[in-house]
Amino acid sequence: MPWPGPPLLVAVLDEGVLRRTIDGDRAMMREPCERLAEQAALPNVSLFVVPTDVGMYPGLGGPFTVAEMPDGARVAHVDSQAQAQLIDKVADVATLDRRWERIRDGALSRAQSLNLIREAAASWT
Repeated sequence: MPWPGPPLLVAVLDEGVLRRTIDGDRAMMREPCERLAEQAALPNVSLFVVPTDVGMYPGLGGPFTVAEMPDGARVAHVDSQAQAQLIDKVADVATLDRRWERIRDGALSRAQSLNLIREAAASWT
């Protein structure tokens, strides 16, 4: 069966990712932020930003990915500084789904997030 088109990507970033310099070099951040804005505007990409004024939220516990496979199965990938873990237990994936919803609830809308990314890119000049 042919793939139905480009995969849908839904991601959440912490605003700190857009604001933190690399080795104090402000110019180095402009291009990645501009590229991120370009990708976030694609129709198959939904990128959301959690603003810093949200404070503590579940996403600060570390990155994870939940993927739905073509057969409908859902799997997760969880990263830490020590190791990565693949998760396929239904209950564990469901826990990450609930955590995802709480993270997403604290994020800006897609349009607000895109505007914030563009503003961050412009601020790095």
